[in-house]
Amino acid sequence: MTTSSRFPAPALLAALVLAGCGGPSGSAGADAAGPRAAVAADLTGVRWLPADGAAQGRAFAEFAPDGTWTGSDGCNGQGGDWALDGDGALRATANPSTLIACENVPVARWVAEAVHAEADGPDLLLHGTAGAPVRLVR
Repeated sequence: MTTSSRFPAPALLAALVLAGCGGPSGSAGADAAGPRAAVAADLTGVRWLPADGAAQGRAFAEFAPDGTWTGSDGCNGQGGDWALDGDGALRATANPSTLIACENVPVARWVAEAVHAEADGPDLLLHGTAGAPVRLVR
């Protein structure tokens, strides 16, 4: 074996090791673990509950593929319309609701005031114009 034929193998090995340590393929794995812009399929087919367990499962939001959503603040029915663009920008409305005194978890306000939705693993983050996002769980 000549000297020149021995160099490609160590150089190739070094390149493969370095490629596994960073760069586009190394950073993509890190991004996949964090929040990403939600798509309609992330929202639909799920009953979203407040992450803090408020109202013990009676407060919820459900997004239908037809662009409507329904929910509850714990005892009052709520609903409205919603649309999501490819960048996770959310536009939603909340219809009038009854006002029976109970838990009154502000689900309708969370949905209607959200301007951006993110999927964070199995969770949904609704971002308003100010403050921390609201975390909803399955």
